[in-house]
Amino acid sequence: MAEWVCRESPRIALDPAVGPGVFVDAIAALPRHARPRELHLLDIDPVMIAKLRTPTSIACRVAAADFITKRHVGPFDAVIANPPYVRHHDFDYGPRAWRDLERVTGAPIPRTTNLYGLFVLKIGSLLSARGRAAIITPSEWLRADFGVALKSYLLRENLLDAIIQFDHGASVFDGVLTTACITLLRKGRRPADPIRCATVSDERGLAALDFDAATSWLPAELQANEKWNALDKRSTSDRSTRKLSDFATCSRGIATGANDYFTLRPSDLKKWKIARRDVRPCITKARQIRRDRITADDLRRLITEDERVFLLQPGTPLNPAVRSYLEHGKKRGVHSRYLPSHRPTWYLPEHRMPAPILISVFARGRFRIVWNEANVLNLTAYHGIYPRDGQRATARKLFEWLSSSAGHGALQAHVRLYADGLLKVEPKDVEAVTIPDNLIPTRGRPRAVPKRGLPFQPA
Repeated sequence: MAEWVCRESPRIALDPAVGPGVFVDAIAALPRHARPRELHLLDIDPVMIAKLRTPTSIACRVAAADFITKRHVGPFDAVIANPPYVRHHDFDYGPRAWRDLERVTGAPIPRTTNLYGLFVLKIGSLLSARGRAAIITPSEWLRADFGVALKSYLLRENLLDAIIQFDHGASVFDGVLTTACITLLRKGRRPADPIRCATVSDERGLAALDFDAATSWLPAELQANEKWNALDKRSTSDRSTRKLSDFATCSRGIATGANDYFTLRPSDLKKWKIARRDVRPCITKARQIRRDRITADDLRRLITEDERVFLLQPGTPLNPAVRSYLEHGKKRGVHSRYLPSHRPTWYLPEHRMPAPILISVFARGRFRIVWNEANVLNLTAYHGIYPRDGQRATARKLFEWLSSSAGHGALQAHVRLYADGLLKVEPKDVEAVTIPDNLIPTRGRPRAVPKRGLPFQPA
């Protein structure tokens, strides 16, 4: 990173989140002709700044300051950065800071943007006419919703020179469950200059990286509102005109707000004398499904093993046993928790019909696609897929497609990657999956369905 940003012998350079000074040491170790004459170093932590050792061979200007709110002289010929990973819940900038950043993008910036995304935006705005930047961040911005504004800005300004992703099995950031990427920005690129994209497994792979062999894109070939996963042309060029959302909806599992109370074991039913008519069979944990279908026999096995497989859904009028259990919940304060307290009736989780197809939210490798033969409900370990037409034949075709290697490959284009091989998929990611044009015959646009889905009996 240091060699790349200093390749044009920059006059003035910046590290906006200097930390212990790793990049400072790397720049100071470069040949004399490559070192910048002046190096600006910032960190929000004054203790870190006080401990920082600066090289005598470079004029350093050091400040304890917040890069996002600090007014900069700039522009800079070189910027090298490892921005902090801070979720939007954990920082609070005033309207002025957001206005300043939105002048850079020319468009609204989602307030869900991670702090490192704001760093990338501001770094891009501070580059000189020949400026370069090398920034190491989590790679989630390539596929997260908040990344759309960032990608739009970088494409519009033609700043992206390369993206180097680390394999999702590599843990680059200690204590952070996310994959890493290095983004290289360069001012003064021509419209025909390619954006080079590569994946490496570790630092040795990075050192041996041959950009001439990397995948190349023209800026016009990339769309900001699409997910940039491995940026493999095969994942984007082989497009179908149809998406799963044309034929089905995908919904999150039921969120109870207190699983240990609203989900019950058979022994709990016996203890509280709760009748089966006041509960509904429900998959409450990912591990309860062991294969690509769940059957009545599987449900009976879970009941025999005294698993939590019943969701409280009492009828009216309430019988004495249910009233007693609800009083027990109030004594525990369940009715005051966030989700129960925001429901019309605190003890009634959202009404949902069983989904014919379930898909695991997290995976290492392949996502689990499940045919719901037992007609059970599901909590948030799985999403539910509902055919718009409510037909078993439609659901079966979608299930078989998603279960196939080709379907898995189509799903991979929309997953969110984290470290240690962990993958995640959201309902709208599932709905965005392309399916073969001839998989399901259509007679016009299928009607929309409410979030609760349509009644469906898969068996």
